[in-house]
Amino acid sequence: MEMDGDPYNLPAQGQGNIIITKYEQGHRAGAAVDLGHEQVDVRKYTNNLGIVHEMELPRVSALEVKQRRKESKRTNKWQKMLADWTKYRSTKKLSQRVYKVIPLAVRGRAWSLLLDIDRIKSQNPGKYKVMKEKGKRSSRIIHCIQLDVSHTLQKHMMFIQRFGVKQQELCDILVAYSAYNPEVGYHRDLSRITAILLLCLPEEDAFWALTQLLAGERHSLWYSTAQILPGSRGSYRTRSRCCTSPSQRS
Repeated sequence: MEMDGDPYNLPAQGQGNIIITKYEQGHRAGAAVDLGHEQVDVRKYTNNLGIVHEMELPRVSALEVKQRRKESKRTNKWQKMLADWTKYRSTKKLSQRVYKVIPLAVRGRAWSLLLDIDRIKSQNPGKYKVMKEKGKRSSRIIHCIQLDVSHTLQKHMMFIQRFGVKQQELCDILVAYSAYNPEVGYHRDLSRITAILLLCLPEEDAFWALTQLLAGERHSLWYSTAQILPGSRGSYRTRSRCCTSPSQRS
């Protein structure tokens, strides 16, 4: 679904207001997914990871059944470990299990504990909401974000609906982060990272997970990348400027 007309022909504040309104109105609840020209039951086309395929999926194979049983056993091990987090949080066993991939069923809880989300939220009550409202004042960044949101995880059932709930949450988080960390602002790569977080975490938790990953003392992924790739930091800023000047968008 495209914006009506050229948003850059509208007054600056009008651009942002129109986009935010569309996300707030959202996609009509309970609507079937449109795969081409037919309204279909999306569950027949969706695999266990939530990816929607163009063709109806075959029945589960014997190999997939075996893999799911293995995943179930690993999930049980993780649940025991998460239930006694203080004991395992700094152990080699935890590191080994993380590298083997965290099972989907417990991924959200594991991410929350690994990134210490509850602590950071308790230290910043109400701040996410404030950052969302502050970020909405930058209409140029909102327009840049919504273009990327519409192309993020397009084939995943959570993001397939234009202006659906998850697209709205994704837009809100990216808008809030641009205000929370103006040095970084917004870059299109953040859309995919945040969408992956949203697959397993509630909206505000996903926001704080993003802040911890990019600028937290333990992770600082953005600053680490800037040191490894000296040109990346300047490149980031150059690309971010596309959100403030329509003439600089390619």
